[in-house]
Amino acid sequence: MTYPQYDPIIVQSNQFGAPGRFRWQGKTYSIDIIERIWRSTQGKRSGQRVYRVRSRGKRFTLHFDQRLQRWSLVRAPWRTRLGLAVERLAARIAA
Repeated sequence: MTYPQYDPIIVQSNQFGAPGRFRWQGKTYSIDIIERIWRSTQGKRSGQRVYRVRSRGKRFTLHFDQRLQRWSLVRAPWRTRLGLAVERLAARIAA
């Protein structure tokens, strides 16, 4: 079974050990609230956690693989993704 490829992110924990902020595609997002956490303890997905969080009024879904100690972005608002893509394109054109 193959796992979907998500965007890699860097996550900083808060004083409680929960995700406090993350860096994705050159931008840092402070996590205002963790809405929900899913955990899997069965089969090949053992040690997987999924966090639904809010940052700047937008909802993101983050994935943590405990076995690999790796964070990934599963879902982001389409307007945020589009805005970042336009910024990258403008930077390439200007260069």
